[in-house]
Amino acid sequence: MEIERQFLVDIIPALPDTFDSILQGYVSLFPEIRIRSVRPSEGPEKFYLTVKRGEGLVRDEWETEISSREFSHLVECLEKGTWFIEKLRYRLPLSDGHVAEYHRHSGHLKGFDYVEVEFRSEEEAKTFEPPYWFGREVTEDPRFSYGKLAREDGTHLAKLILARPPKPWTPDDFETLGTLEMNGFADLARPSDTEVQAAPIVTDEQSVPSGPSDQSEQPDSAEIVPSDEPEEQEEDKTPDTSGAEKAETKEEDGPAR
Repeated sequence: MEIERQFLVDIIPALPDTFDSILQGYVSLFPEIRIRSVRPSEGPEKFYLTVKRGEGLVRDEWETEISSREFSHLVECLEKGTWFIEKLRYRLPLSDGHVAEYHRHSGHLKGFDYVEVEFRSEEEAKTFEPPYWFGREVTEDPRFSYGKLAREDGTHLAKLILARPPKPWTPDDFETLGTLEMNGFADLARPSDTEVQAAPIVTDEQSVPSGPSDQSEQPDSAEIVPSDEPEEQEEDKTPDTSGAEKAETKEEDGPAR
């Protein structure tokens, strides 16, 4: 069983000189069957076959070490439409005794970094206080899994996870954009100008809500309603001669009764 929480990274921490170079691919996505090559900074390269089931905080996991020959054979059997995940894994001791594993990607996921912490129980996981450099948690984000990110559209999915958090935008979110710009996704790290400015135009008959607009409500679907007011103003500028003509007719016919 695997119990761990995952977070995006707001501030890149000081990284140690030692790390693991990891290359992993997926022989199957349903169920999730993964092969992995782990080459540490010091020591021999090792190979693993892992089967996982479930998602979120708690997952079933079975793992065994395999030979380099078996790994090479399974490389030829990767799930169609998937890419290898390429990353460096750094182990960072935390002040509370836990160890954070910081994952820095290359290849098609370059710029999409995250950190995870493993726990011995669910209670321990739920009481964990993330350090200041941890960003938004993605443990329960259904989009976040390597099985999904390994697909050919994994780059697009990674950008969506960074750019569209499953919560309303707040001023605090904009304070972290500098880090996202360093990671190469600045164009999708914040709401676009269209999203910010595309507020509905209302007529005099419609009520205008007080307070700032909520950007969390799908700004792409904001519908701009054209106002009829300019046309009414043009009509008002046209002189109305019908009343004068009627008055002249009435004078000729005599006083009105």
